[in-house]
Order: sequence, then structure tokens, then C-alpha cells
Amino acid sequence: MSFQPAQYRIQRNPFQVMRDVIFALFLRELKTRFGAYRLGVFWALAEPIAHVIIFSVIFGVRAREGFGGVETPIFIYTGIMPFLLFQNLFTKCKSACSANRGLFHYRYVKPINTYCARVILEIGIFLFTSVSLFALFWWAGYQVAIYDILYCLMIVVLLTIFATSFGMIASFAIEFFPESDKFLGILMKPMMFISGIFFTLDMIPEKYHVYLIWNPVLHAVELFRAGFIENFTSDHASLWYLFCCALVSLFIAMRLYRMHWTRMIAT
Repeated sequence: MSFQPAQYRIQRNPFQVMRDVIFALFLRELKTRFGAYRLGVFWALAEPIAHVIIFSVIFGVRAREGFGGVETPIFIYTGIMPFLLFQNLFTKCKSACSANRGLFHYRYVKPINTYCARVILEIGIFLFTSVSLFALFWWAGYQVAIYDILYCLMIVVLLTIFATSFGMIASFAIEFFPESDKFLGILMKPMMFISGIFFTLDMIPEKYHVYLIWNPVLHAVELFRAGFIENFTSDHASLWYLFCCALVSLFIAMRLYRMHWTRMIAT
């Protein structure tokens, strides 16, 4: 048996180790999500397409004026894509540690790596489905054009930070109080109906705004539409509120992780 001299061994810094671990976990998540299906990643298009078709039929796909001059499928598209990004990021981050707990026996695998791998995969799926549906609308003859792409990307980044942080907080809550998983499941069920996917705040009587306005996802959807659709304006959504929610949730998530990440590995 021959041993490689120490001076010829490749020394990796912590960043390179973390990068390689995240990449390996990313490939594992990708194979788990789509490896068993013949069409693979194209199944990711099924959920947003189904939502757009169903809600367009409900609200009248033949009504070309749609909502405030915006065609109905485009209006639903600009609502369902940010919401699915939030929903998927929250769900996957919430279960990231529990699903990969067996891998924590390896010294280089840390809980933060599992969060990062799932976030990267979900962002990739979001970009793939968004571009594919955009091309599908263009092919179908709808008037599609992004008014301010940088503004839309900024909203996506803030929503990603909020959803990821919220999911991390939920994962620690479930670790400390397993019963909270049932509460979070109940909490998420009405989110689709109060997040502005098929309505705007202007359509809702003002006396109900005081209840809906606390939902950060609603702000993200309204602001995303304002950046996507040229003539769409929202007088109620606040970029500052969304930014604060993302920042506060990120601070809480990082604080919890720094204090309790060893518990995730030990249990």
C-alpha cells in the first residue's frame, strides 16, 4: 500500500468543502425529485400550468380584458409563480433536516448545507417553469412583456429570503415542539386564497384590508405584478414591509441556527 506524500495532497478550504457538499446534496435532491419519472424535470411544469388553466377557466378564459385590462391567464401567472416559490421553499426548508438526518453522521455535512441545496433547486425550478410558461403564453398569442425585470428579480430575491428563513424557523420549531407541524400545516392551507393570486387588494372592500395587509406574500405578489405588468399599480403593497419581513425572519433564522444547529445533528 502506498501513501501520497503530504506535500502533494490537495488541501481544500472550508468554502470549497461546503461548495462540494452542497453540490452533492443538490444532485441527491434532483435525483430524488425527478429521477424516478421518465419526463423528469418537465413534471415541474404540471403544477403551475394546472393552476393557470383551472383558475383561468373559473374566472373566464374568454374574457380577454381579464383583470383591469390584463388578460386572465397572465394575471393568474403573475400571482401563482411567486406563491409557488414561497410555498415550495417553505415546505422544503421546513423538512430539510429531517429528510437528510442520516447524512449528518458525515463530518462535513451540516444542516445549513441541506437548506442551501434545496433553495438552489427550488430557485432553478422556479426559473425553468417561469421562462417555459412565459414562452408558452407568447406562442399562444398573448401579449406578454416584462415591464421592469430588475424590479421583479428584486421581489423574487426578497421573497426567497423570507420563505427560506420562515422554513428554517419552522424546522427548529418542529424540532422543539413536534406538534407545531400540524399547526403550520393548518396555517398554510388558506394561504393560496389570501395571497392575491386571483384578486388584488383594490377588489377587496377596504374594511378587510386590515386583516389581509399583514400577509407578506400578498405584498410580494402585488409588487411582482407591478413590476411585470406595465399599467398595473398597487397603492397598498409596501416594498419596505416586505424587506423588513425578510430581514427580521433572516435574523431570527440565523440566530436559531447558530444556537441550536448541533441539536439537529445530535437527534
